[in-house]
Amino acid sequence: MCTIVALHHVHPRYPLLVAANRDEMYARRTAPPGVLLESPQTIGGRDLEKGGTWMGVTEAGLFVGVTNQRTYGLHDDALLSRGQLVLDALARGTVDGVLAYLATVDARQYNAFNLLFGDARALHVAYARRDARDVAVEALAHGTWILANDRIGSPEFPKTARAAELARPLASLDGDALADAAHTLLADHELPSLERVPPPPAGSPFPHALLQQLQAICIHTPIYGTRSSAFVVVGETRVEHYLYADGSACKSSFTEYAHLLRA
Repeated sequence: MCTIVALHHVHPRYPLLVAANRDEMYARRTAPPGVLLESPQTIGGRDLEKGGTWMGVTEAGLFVGVTNQRTYGLHDDALLSRGQLVLDALARGTVDGVLAYLATVDARQYNAFNLLFGDARALHVAYARRDARDVAVEALAHGTWILANDRIGSPEFPKTARAAELARPLASLDGDALADAAHTLLADHELPSLERVPPPPAGSPFPHALLQQLQAICIHTPIYGTRSSAFVVVGETRVEHYLYADGSACKSSFTEYAHLLRA
């Protein structure tokens, strides 16, 4: 149940800000940010189960992040890796390159996903579902966008309204205050009332109360929750900051990793 918040041409100094939580099973093996690709130089966390990544950014500021599409059926382990798809998209190096790549992807070969990608100039969202071959891609206007585990704006995820509220101060801050506001956003535990959370369909393995717990931005359940948090600041021509908290933001502080792109 990952959450990605993107401010595109909202901040007066930085054309793209991305704050993201990765939510995953605690048992899934993960590595902190490192060099994912040499050309273009790309950094991000590494999923040690499949070898891909949930989010990465190139030295020129191309960002790609994925969220799983929530379904009530079983995950199909025989399908292609969504984390590898993120790596393949980053390897294209530009937004136009990602668009061309996604045009070749058969969505039926993957478990359903949502992809947010962009740079200082453009931002797009893509949706892949098992019932159609083509990946649906939409260009996003300048503004603040919240992607959870469904289409942007889905009523299934009231947590996005809370994320938008907490993201508002980021537009007017800089330096440590900007990083602190992003950290506060990603560490938030507030839950909507149970009445605001759509109930699960009949036969769902997820009880209504669990779906409410998954509406926090920072999630904690016995076997699943927020595994890491990241805040990426993209300037006109390069990544200015890549801040990463190994563990949930409510318990971990940010460490700077942008220097990996300067090595």
